[in-house]
Amino acid sequence: MDRKRPLEDNADASVTKKPKLDGNAEDMIAKAKAAIAARLGKAGITPATSVTKPVAPPPSLPPKPVANSSNAGSVSLPDREELARRVEEAKRRVANATTQQQLSANPYIPPPTMGKKKVVIAEPTAPQGTGLKTKAHPLLLETAATAAKPSQSKKDRYKPMAPKFASTKANARIAAPTTTSLEPIKANPYTSRAMPHEGFEGAPKERIGRQLQFSTKGKYIAKANQMRNEAQIEALKQRVAATAQKAGLESNFDVVERSFRREPPPETEWWDRSLLPNKTYDDVLKGSDALNIRNESSPITKYIQNPIRLPPPGDKNKLAPKPLKLTTKEQKKLRKQRRAAELQDHQDRVRMGLIPPDPPKVRISNMVRVLTNDAVTDPTKLEAKIRRDVQARKNAHEKANQERKLTAEQRHEKLEMKKLEDEKKGIYGTLFRIKKLTDPSHQFKVVKNAQQNGLTGICIINPNVCLVYVEGGSKGMKHYTRLLEHRIDWTQPSRRRDKEEDEEGEDADEGGAMETTKSGDAAQDESSLADNRCDVLWHGSISEHTFHSFKSIKAPTDNLAREQLGSKFANFWDSVKNWKPSDEELLMAD
Repeated sequence: MDRKRPLEDNADASVTKKPKLDGNAEDMIAKAKAAIAARLGKAGITPATSVTKPVAPPPSLPPKPVANSSNAGSVSLPDREELARRVEEAKRRVANATTQQQLSANPYIPPPTMGKKKVVIAEPTAPQGTGLKTKAHPLLLETAATAAKPSQSKKDRYKPMAPKFASTKANARIAAPTTTSLEPIKANPYTSRAMPHEGFEGAPKERIGRQLQFSTKGKYIAKANQMRNEAQIEALKQRVAATAQKAGLESNFDVVERSFRREPPPETEWWDRSLLPNKTYDDVLKGSDALNIRNESSPITKYIQNPIRLPPPGDKNKLAPKPLKLTTKEQKKLRKQRRAAELQDHQDRVRMGLIPPDPPKVRISNMVRVLTNDAVTDPTKLEAKIRRDVQARKNAHEKANQERKLTAEQRHEKLEMKKLEDEKKGIYGTLFRIKKLTDPSHQFKVVKNAQQNGLTGICIINPNVCLVYVEGGSKGMKHYTRLLEHRIDWTQPSRRRDKEEDEEGEDADEGGAMETTKSGDAAQDESSLADNRCDVLWHGSISEHTFHSFKSIKAPTDNLAREQLGSKFANFWDSVKNWKPSDEELLMAD
């Protein structure tokens, strides 16, 4: 039996052909609803009681008349537009249910905006798929929307996402989140009592962190030593007290006790005592009128005591301005003008009769021209007199020169003053390194010139290397540095001065042997001083003198040399000992 329905209006089979429905459609829908409700009841889910009413078709679409009159008496089937509308409504519900399921499975997807639900009427479209491919009936999905899970909270939104692939854990149901009940707000007993907010009090104060404070080395050791000393003093006091008690010397012990104790602070300080009438600080509480401030006994007066002005300490080191430097021609011109002014003043005094005129300066050459008559009468006597006058004038001139000449003490004092003035400009120190200082002449020059230039310091003579450190003014330091660096030939030994050289009548053989010995010693000294040299290792300014004089010391060991230099200059010896000339200096020496 062919159960296929005939085509409507001779339409194409591929387009108008529809599946045949057995029985009434409403009965089938009711049975399906009952089965779904039974399953939901077993699962413990209460189905929704409200049934979605079918939306009426738009009025613009008139109902299509049934073409086949033979089927009019049978079960009435919904038309095509109604089915399309229902299918579209089912799709919308399925999409909503899928969205709710995705939101419950993935907490990172934001929930849709909550608002009033609006019914959207979908436009009728053609059914998508037939047979087994047909979508579920809209009425069957009615309970899916009601069974959706509640909206997510902020805490559930950041839960881990469920895996998208099929697995045992993925198939497991995600438990509904448990809502945590908020604890009631209670008053904090540890906060201030003025808790009610009366207004905005501003931002909270930032906490300022404290800096790290490191203890210096030996701090607690010094504290421990102080505590030990105090304990020893206390024990000593107890022993002294016990001994004094036995001997009956309590009064002496009181003196010892007072020497250990510190006097308590006075009741009133000395600078406040004259302002307090009762000599106690209780007078301050009575007010300023009770104090000796604005009365006759007040030490405060209207007079001002101006302190004596003291000259600034820097003025004593201030140098006087130097006079203008003149050339030789200018100096002669000034001398000539000065002497002419003095001569004119002397002549004016003679004309005024204030002083007697000077006797004529007669010489042998102008004797006849000055003394005409006397020279003719007795020329011999006049010549002798003139010679005596010339000698007297010469003696007076030499005597005046000797009187103006400085004595040895004055010259020494003048040199010392110049050295002090030079040191006021600045004190400098220089460190020299001499490879060998075995020659006596070299040692004498090093020491004597340092003393003559007013320099202080030390000279350490060691078999391996020698150190010379000097301090002084710039002028003496410049002269001494030039002497050691350029003027002294360190490779040339001094000539020997023996007494046997001046003696006469010495045997020729002995003299020849001695000369041979001297020549051998000289050759040995020259070979030992061949690579001798002097170098300046350091030069700079210093604040004050460390050494009060210049001395020469022989130190055969390094420890003795460091002891002589002291802790302040001990590193100088290491610098001198470890110093090596550069390659350029070695090439210049070669």
